[in-house]
Amino acid sequence: MRPHASARRPPSVSVRALSQQLKGLVESRFQRIWVEGEMAQVKPHQSGSVYFTLKDADARIDGVVWRSTAERIQMFGGYQPVDGHRVLALGSISIYPPRGSYSFVVERFLPAGTGDMQAAFERLKRRLGAEGLFDRDRKRRPPVLPRAVGVVTSPTGAARHDIQTVLHRRSPQIPIVLYPAQVQGDGAADDVVAGLMALSADPRVDVIIVGRGGGSLEDLWTFNEEAVARAIAACPVPIISAVGHETDTTIADLVADARAATPSEAAEMAVPSRDDLLYTLDGLHERLSRAMARRLERQTMRLTGLRQRLMPGVGFGDRARRLERFEARMDRAMGSRLDAHGARLRAVERHLREQHPVTRIARARRALDGLEARLRSAGRNRVAAERVRVEAATARLSRIGPRLTGEQRALLRLLLARLHALSPLASLSRGFSITRQGGRVVRVASALKPGTSIEILMHRGRLEAEVVAVYPDAGEQAHEEAE
Repeated sequence: MRPHASARRPPSVSVRALSQQLKGLVESRFQRIWVEGEMAQVKPHQSGSVYFTLKDADARIDGVVWRSTAERIQMFGGYQPVDGHRVLALGSISIYPPRGSYSFVVERFLPAGTGDMQAAFERLKRRLGAEGLFDRDRKRRPPVLPRAVGVVTSPTGAARHDIQTVLHRRSPQIPIVLYPAQVQGDGAADDVVAGLMALSADPRVDVIIVGRGGGSLEDLWTFNEEAVARAIAACPVPIISAVGHETDTTIADLVADARAATPSEAAEMAVPSRDDLLYTLDGLHERLSRAMARRLERQTMRLTGLRQRLMPGVGFGDRARRLERFEARMDRAMGSRLDAHGARLRAVERHLREQHPVTRIARARRALDGLEARLRSAGRNRVAAERVRVEAATARLSRIGPRLTGEQRALLRLLLARLHALSPLASLSRGFSITRQGGRVVRVASALKPGTSIEILMHRGRLEAEVVAVYPDAGEQAHEEAE
């Protein structure tokens, strides 16, 4: 119901005025108060200020230490809390009217004991340490040249990109087996454990990298869970832990066989550089050849000296023949060893060439060509089969045509007209054409470039043409600018 024109408007205040009144009431009431809670999500800002969350079991409040206060605390050696610390914070409530939000502006911290999460971390650390899960003698060295590298991390995180980039750069011939796991939140620990079990059961995987990017103590808590720690300890495959940044330490880091400061460093620890391996192999081959040549030369000189010392006619004929046999055996043995080492080196070089990206791409291209040929053959067979079906249907229609009633014939002519209208040949008969490039239909002009060879299908016949210029329409240009 519309109010009467003479109805009086109730008294009101603006949103700005209300916010200012609340700001005055709250900030004057809560000045320099001590608040006890646990620090979480501590994030230093590039401006020098520090943002954090102060929480307990039932509530939390956003807090901030302005740059000047943070510099003063650091300058005079004041207590600087981190994630998980339980603190007493002296500060005031500040309201920001444009957003209607409030925060706790802190000017001083005092320690108030260990936070709940930090205490749980220390308890689990002591218990697992007493069981020997952190001992050095149980840690294994990752293999020098693994067959495949398993990775347990988030499929969308930066850690996955860093690991893949380093692995492909150092050893592109070694495959990566990724287990996309949830690394934060409810159920993340079970997901990481499932990933470790799945990758350890893969016969190709010789080393596993588990981790994620940096974050607060809460963000990294999945890797402080007992289930994850015991799964790492029980894994039959060596594990490299790369959780958070260099300053972050988790239970997973302590249990794993090796700990990397970053995901990129974990990838460097997992695989060697292929170029370094090839350089080392070349050096070893050269050293082996020189050593064998020197040894053969020394033995030859020794045999020559012995032969000169043997004088004919003094009864040393048998010994001379034995020495000759020994010399022949030694020549054969040295030749066999050289041939064996040469065969091993050639096998390694052949394996590396087969795993080279160019060779692998060529094999994949040949497989694609075979599949394309099969697809074209299947398409031609399908078209031939459908043509036979259509001809059979046409023959049947011709046989039953005289027996149809007038109404049935009219319906049949209507259906045939609709079928003809839907046929691409009908469009071609009306003057339209179909443009193809490389066997694919071209739908937009911007897909072509000047100088491109194209094929134009018409109602009767086809044309081979070359693009002289490309003029995309306005809608297509707008779509490209938006992208």
